[in-house]
Amino acid sequence: MHLTRLLENLLFPPALSLLLLLLSLGFLAADRRGRGAALVLLAAASLYLAAIPAFTQQLADRLQVHPVLKAEGLNPKPPAAIVVLAFQRYSDAPEYGGDTSSGAEMERLRYAARLHRASGLPIATIGGDALRTGVAGADLMADTLEQAFRVPVRWRDGRSRHTWDNARFAREILQAEGIGRVVLVTHAWHLRRAALLFEDQGFEVIPAPTAFYRRDPAQRGLGAWIPAPEALLESKRYLREWVGLALLALQRRFGDAPTPAAE
Repeated sequence: MHLTRLLENLLFPPALSLLLLLLSLGFLAADRRGRGAALVLLAAASLYLAAIPAFTQQLADRLQVHPVLKAEGLNPKPPAAIVVLAFQRYSDAPEYGGDTSSGAEMERLRYAARLHRASGLPIATIGGDALRTGVAGADLMADTLEQAFRVPVRWRDGRSRHTWDNARFAREILQAEGIGRVVLVTHAWHLRRAALLFEDQGFEVIPAPTAFYRRDPAQRGLGAWIPAPEALLESKRYLREWVGLALLALQRRFGDAPTPAAE
């Protein structure tokens, strides 16, 4: 999994842009100026596009297809459960004495807690230990929900390595108890693919997106075209998600192979 993460980092800006720039230097050194100049322009263009909020917003808008689910009045036909998927962790947190949920994962947990309080539905946390730290993401999330939000967690499954695993292991633990309807909590940009994978496992999915991408006022108008480090981070995340959707389409066309992506 460490090698997979390394390769993923190399496939997207800014690492991809830097690799293109290094390759261009090789062409220039070999006196192949035309190819070298073309790669320099390609490296600059890829880095610029990935770093501007206008491009990031376009990527996000086409992923964030599910509308907001209002907690008030949430009352799906039983039996049903809230499923929250693991995300990044805060590793070796000194103030907590070890790994805990990251700020981004807390966005999912906060919303799951709100939905639970509004509906009374039981919660399942799903997420493994892709980086082999010894602690599953499902356990970190369950501990955070119970200790920080005072919300009980009925099920937890820590075997997953990626979203495809999330869906099939959720099926094992929930459908064994007759639960075929899930309120699926994850980031808005991740939910499009996650919902499809859960539907493939036979679930009726009620999408519960959270943490929508929104630009701050400084990143609108002219600011939308000025590179920003946070836009670069989000663009990489969304480009990776688009690759996941493409692989899912191939999987559905040619066979039952898991699609990568740990979120």
